[in-house]
Amino acid sequence: MQTAEHYLPDETYEALVKALTDKMGFQNHPLVCARTEFVTALGEIGNIWPASVLDDVEIAEAA
Repeated sequence: MQTAEHYLPDETYEALVKALTDKMGFQNHPLVCARTEFVTALGEIGNIWPASVLDDVEIAEAA
């Protein structure tokens, strides 16, 4: 089953990632980047992306 794509305003996306990573106990671990882990999970599992990844053509079509 294909998950629908969701594009959040960049500010909202970054606030979500920050809120999630701030809760992680391993955020200062030298081998784990909590932000990268969350961004990867949001995109690959939830199909949730910042609006800035859209091309200008895609933005115009969505409007």
